[in-house]
Amino acid sequence: MGRKQLAGIIAAAGFGVLVVGYGLAFALTGDKVPGDTTVLGIPLGGLSEEDAKTKLQAGLKDRLVLPIKVKAGETTYQVKPAEAGLTLDVDATIAEAGAGRSLNPARIWQAMTGGDAVQPVIAQDEAKLKAAIEKLATQVNRPATEGTITFPKAKAVQHPSADGLQLDNEKATGTVVSGFPSDGNPKDLPVSVTKPKAGTDAIDKAMTEYAVPAMSGAIRLTVGSKSVDLEPEEYAPALTLVAKGGAFTPTLNAKKLEPLFAERFKKLETLPKDATVQIVAGKPKVIPAVDGMVVARDKVIPAMLSVLPKPVGDRSVAVGLAATPAAVTTEAAAALGIKEVMGQFTTKFPHADYRNVNIGTAARKINGTLLKPNEMFSLNKIVGERTKANGFTEGNIIDGGVFKLDLGGGVSQSATTTFNAAFFAGLKDVEHKAHSVYINRYPVGREATVAWPSVDLKFQNDSGHGILVQTLFKASTPGNQGSITVKIWGTKVWDITAGASGKSNHRAPGVVYNTATDCRPQAPTAGFDITIFRYFAKNGARVKTESFTTKYNAADDIRCGPKPGTVPPPSTETPPTPGTGKPSTSTRPPN
Repeated sequence: MGRKQLAGIIAAAGFGVLVVGYGLAFALTGDKVPGDTTVLGIPLGGLSEEDAKTKLQAGLKDRLVLPIKVKAGETTYQVKPAEAGLTLDVDATIAEAGAGRSLNPARIWQAMTGGDAVQPVIAQDEAKLKAAIEKLATQVNRPATEGTITFPKAKAVQHPSADGLQLDNEKATGTVVSGFPSDGNPKDLPVSVTKPKAGTDAIDKAMTEYAVPAMSGAIRLTVGSKSVDLEPEEYAPALTLVAKGGAFTPTLNAKKLEPLFAERFKKLETLPKDATVQIVAGKPKVIPAVDGMVVARDKVIPAMLSVLPKPVGDRSVAVGLAATPAAVTTEAAAALGIKEVMGQFTTKFPHADYRNVNIGTAARKINGTLLKPNEMFSLNKIVGERTKANGFTEGNIIDGGVFKLDLGGGVSQSATTTFNAAFFAGLKDVEHKAHSVYINRYPVGREATVAWPSVDLKFQNDSGHGILVQTLFKASTPGNQGSITVKIWGTKVWDITAGASGKSNHRAPGVVYNTATDCRPQAPTAGFDITIFRYFAKNGARVKTESFTTKYNAADDIRCGPKPGTVPPPSTETPPTPGTGKPSTSTRPPN
């Protein structure tokens, strides 16, 4: 065998060994992740592509839903990954880690000896991410604030200035993305800081020169020979000092001070009185407006600010009066056109002290109500909550078809009378509700109940003119019925008549036996439906018709006591022990 032949055999053998070794290395590495590879601390080396994906997903499952924490100054904020459109691209991350089969020797060598920490590949929904950053900016951004001085409990308190922050949205996007998946530690946001214009020197100066003297004592406001003193405790809540540049600006909140002014200036000024319409000698009469002379609010605030820094003994300032016209002039009241009765109605009621109180109180509150064109009448708003403090007492109401005692019982008589007056005045019915059971002293189907605050009587003045509501109340006596009359004055537009259908859908009452100690017997009342018609006419010709249907429930015949033929329930009271007058402790029934 020649040398060349031997060399060829040796070379062929060496190549075969190399091929076998290469094949063995390929077989051993396959699609495995390089040996030292980690993703966010999770070791994936030596795992197949699918196993690596499974392990990565399991290892980051909890972190993928954790809010991304970011920080600006001393404040930490949170961004939810789902709202920011951030998700982990598992396939791309494992591919980046080097998984997958390849005949490339370099790839095989890396799989056997290489690997490193690999950053996760994050998929982004650009629209959601932009919206999340803009939302974050609204939380982070704040303007610089100047130092202020306020006066709680009439004591000057200094509030230092504060830096402002402005988020760099573009850079913040990268910060948020880099924080996903979250490790629980906040990342610093890129923000720029803006400084307030005034320093501490301006606030210190304001404290010394203005704030402390402002609380040193009362200030006196004078009008001619009259005066009023305002104490620091009274005006302090409305006073604020704000530093601007090297100076400071004091302000008084006029809106906060107005209740104080209205009360304390009574002896300094004459308030204007609006013109109104009243019924005088049975006819509407315009009561003229009276203009007033009031402390000029636009002058009193500067006057107070000028005197506040002065020392005790020099804290008095003159304020002027300003002519103030009434809001409703005499001409405006006359133009309302209130000249005749548009509609009226009267109801009567049997004697009961509570009815005199409640119906009378409601009547007095309703009387004199003036509505301009298109204004709304609300009985609940005018009469107010039925409380003892508001002038009402307990009386009968209907609750679930049963008569019970409650504050304001009887006010519905005022509501029914007012409703009918508005009905015949041709005014727009906005809200009314009939009683759940029929009460025979009211016009059938054409009545209204009220309950604070949910059930109201409302109508709108759609007459084109003003209207005035007048009430006439006559109290009942043990031998005589009482009455309430409601008249609506204005300019008559319609001639109104009423009609009604026959009763239908009759419902019979039941019989209920009640053994409760507080039982109140009740007479039965049948239930039925009825439709009411309102006819609108002009110059004797009908123009339109409105209708509504009232549905009455049946009211049961309530009889106090056990049902005849039944055994009354045993008494729950323990009989006294013989000879002691004290309840027996024995559980045995008495003989």
